[in-house]
Amino acid sequence: MFSKVLAFGLGALALVSAAPASPSFFQLSCSTNFATSVAPAKSFDIEPGNYIIYNVANGAQLRSYTPEQPIFVTLTRDWPGDFAIRMEKTGGKIANVGLRAAAKATYVGPFGKIFATQGNADSYSIEPAGENTFTIKVPDEDLVWAVNSNADRSDVFLKPADGTSETRWAFKRM
Repeated sequence: MFSKVLAFGLGALALVSAAPASPSFFQLSCSTNFATSVAPAKSFDIEPGNYIIYNVANGAQLRSYTPEQPIFVTLTRDWPGDFAIRMEKTGGKIANVGLRAAAKATYVGPFGKIFATQGNADSYSIEPAGENTFTIKVPDEDLVWAVNSNADRSDVFLKPADGTSETRWAFKRM
């Protein structure tokens, strides 16, 4: 995103001949004010609202059909409903709008699975991961949402952040 803004700005300067004549003098000054913050000192590029959330590794949509069951991804064609992001001081809550069930980590297995719950939900940081993708991260821990991209259906689970496509998510606003 920043590179697009930079390219647009430099292009505009060149059009009006306001760019410095000498290529040895290229200074850039930038001031950014992020109006919404998920956690202290973290930028948040997703506005609160309803989204379809896709895993980058296989393009599968985030789904949950029943409270107290794992949230998962699958490539089937049925409509899973959209998810909403609710902002709070400490982070964002992710919920299935139709179920009115939010995401909560249940620590079964090595790192935990993400379940839909109508009880108390967890807050998550949604952090930029490049190319309009994001990680969904446990605040103050090195754990992110991930899937097994080699399966037709995969429950969402927590694992240490490693930057792979299985840990990156795309958000399409509804």
